[in-house]
Amino acid sequence: MVKTLREIIKACCICGAPVHRYNAKYCLRCAKFGARMRTKHFPPATVAAIWAYIKKYGYVCYYTGLPLNLDNDKSPLYLVFDHWIPGDPSKVVICCSFVNEMKSDMTQDEFEDTCCQLADHFRKGTPVVLKPFVYWDRIHPVSGGD
Repeated sequence: MVKTLREIIKACCICGAPVHRYNAKYCLRCAKFGARMRTKHFPPATVAAIWAYIKKYGYVCYYTGLPLNLDNDKSPLYLVFDHWIPGDPSKVVICCSFVNEMKSDMTQDEFEDTCCQLADHFRKGTPVVLKPFVYWDRIHPVSGGD
């Protein structure tokens, strides 16, 4: 029996693209992404959850649904890792770098509440009332003058 070319070329177990080597498990894009996760030393359950998200939705931002850029780290849509609870590696999601910068040290609930209040402020003119952020512990640099 003769195999077709489609049967010979293996597909990436994550995204379905052709693998980069005959004995590889991932395509080149997913292999590079997997290497990024390994350097972060995420727990195995976190890595599995991130792969499951990518299998289901692709490389899209968890918060906005925008397609993520995996190559240009200067892009606002560059894929970065966001800790749902700041500093806790047990729940990490992928998102675009500009959203990660906005979320900063906020929890998911704090971020959603702040975004909704800002949207209402711009649309309706309602005041923004910030509650204390649980993980916001910034140390401000000391100014040069006395």
